[in-house]
Amino acid sequence: MKLPDWQKRFSEFGKARARMPFAWGSNDCCTFAAAGVEAITGVNPMASVEPYDSEFGAMRRVAEAGGLQALASEYLGTSVSPLLASVGDVVLVLNEDREMLGICNGVNVMAPGELGMVALGMEAALAAWKI
Repeated sequence: MKLPDWQKRFSEFGKARARMPFAWGSNDCCTFAAAGVEAITGVNPMASVEPYDSEFGAMRRVAEAGGLQALASEYLGTSVSPLLASVGDVVLVLNEDREMLGICNGVNVMAPGELGMVALGMEAALAAWKI
């Protein structure tokens, strides 16, 4: 459930992550999406996940779950069509032939990039999770 001040908290999340570079285990697509959900709801859906700090650790967890969509569904519930995504919802996108998670800002999907947050087009969205 979204907190009463979720819009302000979501805006602050965006400002905090705007220039934060990509880092496995702290600002990769899963931890980015989880932090966005936490900003909106006060609950980190990845709180019980064993920490990792490498691509290998992240990919092992994704493989164990059966893929990124299955992993996201494990923590966020059943996915919906990306056409139903609205501000604050988690979105699975295909970026340069690689799946990644981000957060819908109403127009684009915001996700961690090499040097900070990047905007990806919703036309690349494969699935979404309502928050």
